[in-house]
Amino acid sequence: MFEVDACNLPIGLLGRHPEEFYGAMGRIVCICAVLEDKVASLRHALVRVQQGRFTHEPTSAQIKTSRRLSRDLPDPAPSLIGAFLGRAQVAFDRRNELVHSSFPAQASGRIWGHRAAREKSVTDGSTDTVVTSVEEMGAFIRELATLVWDFNHVYAWSASTPAP
Repeated sequence: MFEVDACNLPIGLLGRHPEEFYGAMGRIVCICAVLEDKVASLRHALVRVQQGRFTHEPTSAQIKTSRRLSRDLPDPAPSLIGAFLGRAQVAFDRRNELVHSSFPAQASGRIWGHRAAREKSVTDGSTDTVVTSVEEMGAFIRELATLVWDFNHVYAWSASTPAP
């Protein structure tokens, strides 16, 4: 029989992370899902189409399209929207680093991991390394919450601007 954690997951799969780690990781994933929805809403507003039309488009493509579309809006909309989208992209990249690289748990308790380099031009087997802590994950959660709250201001600029 395998030793399991509080959710009946065998310890050998992910290691022995503290429950605070899983709570923080879950919040990061959930808040980023909300942020993905906000990015999709922005993209829909910028092209004046019903919600859902571009829902299945990758978030990175929605960010790219939204940046392009926002350039035609009057000031300060392009800079506000561009800054929001830039922060969102950084957040999604950080989420991916954490979710895909924070395993297995280290005996020392250090949160560390690596995966094959994500940069498409890197083909030499290099790895991206992530080192973090539950405290740093908490700070990231606060950044994500602020970003989601900032959406309403950005959305107001995209939705209140007359259609081209």
